[in-house]
Amino acid sequence: MSTRPARFALGLAAVLLTGLAAHPALAQDGPAVRALSVDLGDAQRAHLWRVGAWGVANAVGGAALWLASSPETSAGWRAFGLQSAAWGAVNTGIAAFGLAGGAGDPAADWAAALGAENGYADVLLVNLGLNVGYAAVGATLWAVSGRGVADPAAWRGHGIALVIQGAGLFVLDGIAYLGTRARLGALVDLANGASITAGPGGVALVVGL
Repeated sequence: MSTRPARFALGLAAVLLTGLAAHPALAQDGPAVRALSVDLGDAQRAHLWRVGAWGVANAVGGAALWLASSPETSAGWRAFGLQSAAWGAVNTGIAAFGLAGGAGDPAADWAAALGAENGYADVLLVNLGLNVGYAAVGATLWAVSGRGVADPAAWRGHGIALVIQGAGLFVLDGIAYLGTRARLGALVDLANGASITAGPGGVALVVGL
C-alpha cells in the first residue's frame, strides 16, 4: 500500500501547526485571557495567606502548649504542641517566602496562561499527595503508640498532630486546586471558541478572546 496519503496528511498537519504557532492570534493578550491570568495571581496570593494563617495559628498555639506542658505528666500534649509548632513555623516560612516573591506579571497570551495554570495545578496535586502521606505517617505513629512502645503518649501526640496537619493542608490545597480547575476549564472554553480558516493568504486562526 502506498504511503503517499499518510505522508501528505503528516505534511499538512505540520504546515497547519507551523502556521498556527506563528499566527498573531496566539500571541494576543485578550481581556478574557488577561482576566484569568490575573485571577491566577490573586488565587495564589489568597492561598498563601490561608497557609500562612494556618501556620501562625499552629506555631503560636503549638509553642504555647509545649511550654505549658510537663514532660513528666503531659508528654502527649507536649509532643502534640512541639509537632504543631514545628509545622506551623515551616508553613509560615513557606507562605512568607511566596508572598515576598510575588505572583509575577499576568501571562502575555493564551498559551502562557495555560502553561502557568497547568504548572500551578501540578504543584497542588503533588502537595495533595504529600498531605495524604503526612496524615498516613501520623496515623501510623498513632497506631503504634498502643503497641507497647516506650513513651506511648508522646508517640500518640506526634501522630495526632501529623494527622491534623495533613488534613488541614489537604483542605487548603484542595480549595486552591478546585479554583485552578475552574480557570483551566475557562481557558479550554476559549480555545474551543477558536476557528481555523484557510484561504489564498494562508491559514488563519480566530480566537474569541
